[in-house]
Amino acid sequence: MEFNVLIGGEAGQGMFSVELELSETLSRLGYPFFATKNYMSRIRGGHNYHMIRVADRPVHALSGKPWDLVIAMDSAETERRHRPSLAADGIFLGADRVGQIEAEARETFRDPTASSTILAGLILACIGAEPSASRPLAPDESAARALAKGGEFAARWGLAARRVITPRPGDRCKLDGNQAIALGALMGGCQFVAGYPMTPATSIMHYFASVASEIPVHFEQAEDEIAALNMALGASYAGLRSMVATSGGGFALMTEAVSLAGMTETPVVVIDAQRPGPATGLPTRTEQGDLNFVLHAGHGEFPRVIFAPGSIEEAISLTRRAFDVADRWQIPVFILTDQYLADSVQVMEGRVPTKMLRRDYPVFEAGYRRYAITDTGVSPLTYPGLSEARVEVDSDEHTEDGKITEDLDLRVRMVDKRLRKLEGLRKEAVMPSRAGDRRAPTVLVSWGSNRQIVEEAVEALRAEGIAVSSVHFGQVYPLTAPMARGLARKRLICIENNATGQFGQLLRRELGLKVAHRILKYSGECFTVAELVERVRKILG
Repeated sequence: MEFNVLIGGEAGQGMFSVELELSETLSRLGYPFFATKNYMSRIRGGHNYHMIRVADRPVHALSGKPWDLVIAMDSAETERRHRPSLAADGIFLGADRVGQIEAEARETFRDPTASSTILAGLILACIGAEPSASRPLAPDESAARALAKGGEFAARWGLAARRVITPRPGDRCKLDGNQAIALGALMGGCQFVAGYPMTPATSIMHYFASVASEIPVHFEQAEDEIAALNMALGASYAGLRSMVATSGGGFALMTEAVSLAGMTETPVVVIDAQRPGPATGLPTRTEQGDLNFVLHAGHGEFPRVIFAPGSIEEAISLTRRAFDVADRWQIPVFILTDQYLADSVQVMEGRVPTKMLRRDYPVFEAGYRRYAITDTGVSPLTYPGLSEARVEVDSDEHTEDGKITEDLDLRVRMVDKRLRKLEGLRKEAVMPSRAGDRRAPTVLVSWGSNRQIVEEAVEALRAEGIAVSSVHFGQVYPLTAPMARGLARKRLICIENNATGQFGQLLRRELGLKVAHRILKYSGECFTVAELVERVRKILG
């Protein structure tokens, strides 16, 4: 059983407030839900809509089924766009009825913003939530009365208990993708964050800016992205685990500093929250178009690791891991997320590592060589001021003790030293996760945020008797031979939110895997489960 809600209107009309209040109450009552949003790049006007799927089981994607309830905050646009997608027995709550709720908010509560809480109460009543259950969860008496008023509207209009859903009480929390990345960074021992605001990465920085006085993390809003990554490298050199967060356009400015990290072997974590490009593109929509860019960003040759989380749990665990990998291998590590994951809210169902990681601070004596050539490619790392050791680094090619050199033989040995890290990085690569029947001849391949959409689509296809399974890559570089085990003889269908199938090309180049079919979407919107099921059906005949 599930209930799918769309709330549409112009920017500034309060749809986001309804989503926030509803998702908070749903989470506290124990309802599994998934919420995401589609919004334009403007402060006022346009057409935005928020989508909420409530179910009696864990859900982590948009179903793509017809809407059970459409709420129009505007006079015509929401009805024009979304009423055709209303279920046959669905409810359309037009601007006239929303106007009655707003009038009640002004008259009874002397606060027009109370209409958001009333609407949240109305939706809760539609799924059969008892007002007595939600009342203790309201932040104050006024909010409790507003939630109850929503129930009264639902009863008056015959909407109460239209589709009763049973909650699943338990200890869970709700997070969006960016909150999960921020939590993962804290678990990874992050001590310094710098950035310049850029959608859809901004809320990561907003989180650190808002809590910087309460937790041992310094946040710096830089004058631009060039400065942000250079600040992070400086902080890392001085001894702090450091991170930057941006989107593709900001990352374009960071690429010279990426090379600096490669040459100086300075650990740093870089978050790229992808959005459609090139240039400003569609700044508030989603895409997976930056894979090739991040893979090749920076001049010269140096090792790197790229993670692409596909769930809230992976966003936490892979970000945490990124700090550990960056430190131990002294490289830049990238997290590729996107607007869809960043702005999607869901209840966390899985377990995540809870031990907080910390940077080691080894001490060396005078004669310390920052770039000592080793079998693993990893040189001893310490920080200025801890001992008599002189920590000398340089962006030029350098000797083992960090002095500039044009010794061409040493240049070759230094390049080989740095690239030797890849051997170790491959040995500890994160293996892809698999779902469905591994004996199935067809495998749906995904990376990044499409994971849970694909996995639910596989469940739906298998329920129809179609033999498919899925494989999801949370680490997209480096790729290793064990990752391809069992895939060479399968019919691979690669699902990506870009126009050229970048990951499919990488699979061919790195692992020799041939993708038989590609399902691509680059309109700026995410896939839905129903859409993906339909496109796979067409391929399989």
